[in-house]
Amino acid sequence: MTITAEKPTHAYTLANGLQVILRQDHRTPGICASLFHKAGTDHERANQRGLAYLAGGATFKDKDLERKIGATANGWIDYHLSAYSLEAPSAELATVLQLLAARMEPQTLSRERLDKGIKHTRKLEESEPYFSSDYWITSTFEELIFPQARTVYKFGNVDDLARITVADVLSWHEEGYAPNNSILVIAGDIALDDVQPLIQHLFADLAPFEGFAPAEQPAHSFTGDERRLVQHLDTPLPRLQMAFNTPSLATPGAIGDIRALQVISALLTRGPQAWLPLRLSEDKHTLSSVISRLPAYRRNDDLFLLAATLGVDTSLSVQQVELEIKQLLESLKTHALDAETLKYGQQQALESLEEQDTLEIQASILGNLAAIDLPWTLIDSEAGQIHNVTADDIQRVANTYFSPERLSVAHSLPREA
Repeated sequence: MTITAEKPTHAYTLANGLQVILRQDHRTPGICASLFHKAGTDHERANQRGLAYLAGGATFKDKDLERKIGATANGWIDYHLSAYSLEAPSAELATVLQLLAARMEPQTLSRERLDKGIKHTRKLEESEPYFSSDYWITSTFEELIFPQARTVYKFGNVDDLARITVADVLSWHEEGYAPNNSILVIAGDIALDDVQPLIQHLFADLAPFEGFAPAEQPAHSFTGDERRLVQHLDTPLPRLQMAFNTPSLATPGAIGDIRALQVISALLTRGPQAWLPLRLSEDKHTLSSVISRLPAYRRNDDLFLLAATLGVDTSLSVQQVELEIKQLLESLKTHALDAETLKYGQQQALESLEEQDTLEIQASILGNLAAIDLPWTLIDSEAGQIHNVTADDIQRVANTYFSPERLSVAHSLPREA
């Protein structure tokens, strides 16, 4: 797939409040249809932590029919969203939309099924997951990054889970999954004359809900020195995670800063000339893996994460690698990039966009943009905005966000036998 292909996009709202975004992409004979409900873990009220996961798991799914039509399902719960997507051949569009519409209709839930869901969720919360991904951050580290947020749980508070009732779950679904709190996105090989009547038929009669009042989290302020954590986890090699507090795309005026961070991210971690690990003292032997995670779609503050697993043969400690990475970041603050280095970072950032140009990711981006009240057109202007990032932008953004008061550091060491 290529981001240069034309993808006509149409957005409108049904009378019941359901936002609809249709993106025509005829490069492959498939579609991805996704529902986004603006009800995530940050919206859970006191004494109901875990309700978002329970409601998501209890909502209608027909796995047999999904398999029959060759659909691939993906569901997730985020801070501000509960989402479910189906990717399938375009010939199965009508069935896919029927499956999604059923998730928004009034649900039924037995006490037995809820108890089973609570037991499963409690098991996940109490488990010690294998630390297999540089992207994954522990609940303890997340609380360090966002010190003014509520207690962080992987899935829910064990005591709260025990108190949640069938009525609680059904009420959450009625309010949070209502059409006027939801977004339907369809990306792929679709024709407007076919899809719009289907949407009207299947979704227009769903009843809206007035009065959904989710709990919101406060914005954070950052003062003092960096925050630090040492944790022993099931990781075979030491890992370093450095998280800098940043705005999100939802922050007014922050889009230019986010694009500069995308270029910095690409410069540090992507391609044959990536600074990490090539500019570290032991070159490519220093790290076995390194990633960066960019700020995205949180309503309030977000983070820029650098995460690295040390190499098997490196003689450097986690502390030494941290110091060397800090020196590289400091150089971004004190020295403007030359034209060739800036161009490399931009090219790598654009290649990253190319790699993400799938139907599922297009639908995800469009739904997330709508959920934070940003125009869908940002998906098509992103490449141009990256092209427009300057060396001055890089230096300014590095000075703004790569500061001690915004930094949280975790050293994740192998658990002792």
